[in-house]
Amino acid sequence: MFSQQVGSSFQLFTIAPDGSNRRQITHGAGDSVQADWSPDGRRIVFEFDRPNENGCAVVLVNADGSGRNDLSGPDQPCDNQPAFTPDGRRVVFVRYDDKADKETIQIMDLTGGNVRVIGGHLGDTDPNVSSDGRTVTFVRRRKDHVRQALFAIGIDGSRLRQLTPYSYEVAIKHDWSPDGRRIALTTNADWVRPRASANLVTIRPDGSGLERLTHFTGGSEHGDNAFTGSYSPDGKQIALRVERNGVGGLAVIDTNGRHLHMITRRSAARPRFIDWGR
Repeated sequence: MFSQQVGSSFQLFTIAPDGSNRRQITHGAGDSVQADWSPDGRRIVFEFDRPNENGCAVVLVNADGSGRNDLSGPDQPCDNQPAFTPDGRRVVFVRYDDKADKETIQIMDLTGGNVRVIGGHLGDTDPNVSSDGRTVTFVRRRKDHVRQALFAIGIDGSRLRQLTPYSYEVAIKHDWSPDGRRIALTTNADWVRPRASANLVTIRPDGSGLERLTHFTGGSEHGDNAFTGSYSPDGKQIALRVERNGVGGLAVIDTNGRHLHMITRRSAARPRFIDWGR
C-alpha cells in the first residue's frame, strides 16, 4: 500500500511485493495518505485530507477501497496519522484541536467511539503500536525538518521516554518489526547534514543497537536516499522508497541490509507512505 499523486490529489494504491498488480483503490477530490493495513489484511485505515483545506479525518475502508466509513465525523477539524493496534480492534491517531492549537495522541474503536487520550502535545505525530500492544511510539518535532526524534509512551499514557536524539532528524514514518524486537526509521530525513543522504536504520525498542541498513551518500541532489516504509508480515524484509533529486520509486531490502532491489521504476510521483499488508 502506498500513496501517489494523481492529478491534484494523492490517492491510495496497492501493489504486489514483486511490483505487479498495481491498483488504485481511492478516487476523487482530497488526499488519501498515511494508510495502515489491519493485522488480518482485510481493512485499511488512512488519513483523508478534505479538499479546500477543510480539515482531515480518519477513514476506514475494505481492502479493495469499498465500505468507506469516516471515523472522525464532521465536528473534528483534523484527525490524522492513524494506525491499527495489533489486535485490529482499535486505532491510534493524532487529533488536532484548532481552537486550542493543541495536538494529542488518542485511541478509538473501529466505530469512532470510546475515544481516549494517550498523551502528547503540539508537534507529536506518526503514532504506531508495538506488537505486544503495550507501547506507542511517535515522532516528536522540536523544530520541523530540523530536529525530530522518536519517543515512546505506554498505551495507558505512562512512562514517556525519548528513544533517539534530535540530531538523528528522523522522518515522520517508522515501523515496528512483527516480533517487536526492532523499529525501522529514517535518519537525516530532511538533510540537516546537506552532504549526507537519508538512510534506513533500525533500533531496539529502547533506542539502543542502531544498525544501518543502507549506506547512501551524496545528499539530496547527488546521491540516493532511503526512506522507511514498513516491515513485511514475516519480518524478513522492509519496503522503502529510494530517490535521488526528487525522483524515486518503491524498493525492498532484507532486514540485514542485503539484496536491495527496486520493484517500481523511479518517477517524479515518488510513491510514499508505504505500508506492507498481508
